[in-house]
Amino acid sequence: MKKGILIVSFGTTHQETKIKNIERVARAVAEYYPDYPIYQAYSSSIVRNILKKRDKFIIPDTKEALLAMQRDGITQVAVLPTHIIDGIENNRMKQAIDDCRGMFRSIAVADVLLAREEDYKMIVRDLWSEIKEEIDGASVIFMGHGSAHEADQCYEKLEAEFRDYTKEEIYLATVEGKVTIEDVIMRLKSSTKIDSRIVLLPFMLVAGDHAIHDMAGEEDSFTAKLKAEGYKVRCILKGLGEYESIRRIYIEHLRKVMEL
Repeated sequence: MKKGILIVSFGTTHQETKIKNIERVARAVAEYYPDYPIYQAYSSSIVRNILKKRDKFIIPDTKEALLAMQRDGITQVAVLPTHIIDGIENNRMKQAIDDCRGMFRSIAVADVLLAREEDYKMIVRDLWSEIKEEIDGASVIFMGHGSAHEADQCYEKLEAEFRDYTKEEIYLATVEGKVTIEDVIMRLKSSTKIDSRIVLLPFMLVAGDHAIHDMAGEEDSFTAKLKAEGYKVRCILKGLGEYESIRRIYIEHLRKVMEL
């Protein structure tokens, strides 16, 4: 029996943040499991098509990666999704995996980042320890992607966990989910905190298009809307893959399915 690891990410068209985040997670996996072949896939067809047309760079989708693993003689597959929530994108990945189950002796799929109660606890405790000095007492707004899927509620739960643990003014707004930056601005206005400083950070694996444009852009962005209300805004353009605490959680999720 030959076991292999497949890392599935949404993907990014930005090379720098790919190296800092997606490839950094892949390196962490390779260091923890040096004896296993590692494959990668991007679940976003838009990202894959842009990379193919612009850079002549071809990266497989989930099903194509699994077919490559089968050709290479892999009989047992452990899949690590780097998706944040178990929403539309992750379910699309799981459907592709189900379509290929007959090709392998076994396929085990690890949890997404926000899956179990202990994930929230570890993220809040360990990520906060990595960023709190840089925050320096300012209010914090994490930008999540958001989803029409019911799993979007994970972002609200994460915000509540952050607030409970840190006792700080921490918010989580999404680009495409239920809680918008306008919702957060309304809450900021009702806050008793005098300090008008706000730090914006992406709660996404990579600091790609959404972080660059929707969060930190000059027009119609989180930053622009907050500045229009008189807040002093600072952006930290770091994807979650750059934080050791997040990489540890991904490894722990993978470890659980590698032991099956």
